[in-house]
Order: sequence, then structure tokens, then C-alpha cells
Amino acid sequence: MQSPEEYEITERVNALVKGLKKRRGYTKKDISQKLGIGLTTFNDYLNGVSSFKLGTLIKFAALCKLTLPDILDDTLEAKKLYSEDLADRANAGKNTLDFLALAFFLPAILSVKYMLITTCLSFIALIFLSGKNINNRYLSGLMLVHFCVELLILYPIKLVVFPHVNGFEGNTIAFGIQFILFVLLIYFVRFRIVISLRMTKAKDPKVLQLNCIDAPLIVLLFGYAILNLGAFIENLIRNLEHLGIEEDYARQFWKLTYIYDNFEAFNLILTFMTVIVLYIGIKIQKRQDRQSVVFQSQKSI
Repeated sequence: MQSPEEYEITERVNALVKGLKKRRGYTKKDISQKLGIGLTTFNDYLNGVSSFKLGTLIKFAALCKLTLPDILDDTLEAKKLYSEDLADRANAGKNTLDFLALAFFLPAILSVKYMLITTCLSFIALIFLSGKNINNRYLSGLMLVHFCVELLILYPIKLVVFPHVNGFEGNTIAFGIQFILFVLLIYFVRFRIVISLRMTKAKDPKVLQLNCIDAPLIVLLFGYAILNLGAFIENLIRNLEHLGIEEDYARQFWKLTYIYDNFEAFNLILTFMTVIVLYIGIKIQKRQDRQSVVFQSQKSI
């Protein structure tokens, strides 16, 4: 049996095991194999039947990319890996970015899937608000198509691929796909006029009008692309041992998780700003159209 102090450490290890499952896809069997012990022995440790050996705890800490004192002293670095912290980070209000994301998009905070669904519904509403203006409909529709494609690609990957790969491979796939999609989106927004002319067969002169939100929107899209590229690069640096680098050298980068920890918060803020920019563009365009009608009527008089 374990002493009260040992049981407290076991509770932390259990939370870290769940965190490894959520973050890196490791099962208890995977963890026991990496620790060099049997699954039954590992379950005995987790259930308090027997006490963890020091060598096993050191190996487990290394697997979590922590140090032994992190687990023994329950440091902030260890708490970041707890499954509860990963699942409820936004609701807990642990930092300013999470608080802002919670205030901006409460429904989206539940998961990436719900964030994408909420975003798609917002862009559908913007398309209806655009009315007959081809430019605003094009931009809102393009954003809608992008996020629908992202949802259709990433959600099946999360269900089918992620359970069979480790966290490094899963994050590499996800961040890489999102970066490519945003680069394509920047291209379609940058050449909006050319594409709109082809879509309308050059019959609608309004497609030649410059939209006041083109530049801010492209800046936001570059923000999306840089965020995903940064997360992609950070993931590579954090897992150099998977790229053939000596583990002793790679160990110093294991705690490099700033973008990963705040990715959803940054993403939510950018999404909120994108919706606001598109809405402002629609309102400005409608006001300009009304002023144009008034000017034409006065001119005819």
C-alpha cells in the first residue's frame, strides 16, 4: 500500500497519464512499454496497490518532458499537462488570452469542431447581409468555403488518424494542412478582382470597385498563416528527437509550448476580428450605395 504522500504523487501521475492520452495519444500500454514495465505493474502503481520506483518516476517524467521535481512538487509545468487543464483551460481563465477568447466566442470555446461550426454560421449570416454586392458576397463566401473545407478535412483526420499516431505526427499534419489552406485563401483574396471578373464574365462593373477591407482582411489572413506556421515550427523544435537529433540536446526544447498552449486563443481572436472586419465592410458598402443612389437622384433633378 502507498503512504499518503505516495498516493498524492500517484494522483498527479494519473492526471499526467490522461494528459498524455489527450495531448500525444499515448495509451497506458504505450506508456508502460516506454517505461520498460508490464501493463499490470503500471496499473498497480496507478491504483495505489504498490509504490512507484524512483527510476520509473524519472523515466515517466522524461516521457512527459518534465523533470522529477516537477511531479514531486506539482509545479505549474506539470499542471499544464493535466488532462483537466487541457480540457478546461479557457473556462478556468488561466491567462488574459484565454479570457479574451472566452468573451469573444463562448460557443466556440467548447472544441475546435464547435469553433469551426460557429464560424461557418457567422459567415453564412454575413453572406445574407451582403445582399447583392458581389464583392462582399465573394469575401464572405470565400471565408465560408475555407472554414467548411477545414472542418471537413481536420475533423475526419482527428477521428481516424490521430488515435494511431503520436502527438508530434498529429500536430505536424494538422498545422501543416491549416497553413497550406490559409496560403491558398490569401491567394484567392489577393486576386479577388480577377477571379470575380471570370465568375461574372466581366458583366458586372462593381467587381472592379476596391473594397476598403481588402487590406485589413489580408493582414488578418497573414496572421492566421503565421500562427499556423509558428505552431508547425514550434512542434518540430519541441520534438527534435523524432527528427534524429540526440535526445540529450533535444531535451532543452521540450518545454517550448507557448504557441501550442495559446493556439486556440490566438485563433479565436483572429476569427472574431475577421468576422468584425467583414461586417464593417458590408455596412460601409451599403452606406456608399445609399449615398450613390441619393447623388444620382439629385443629379437627375
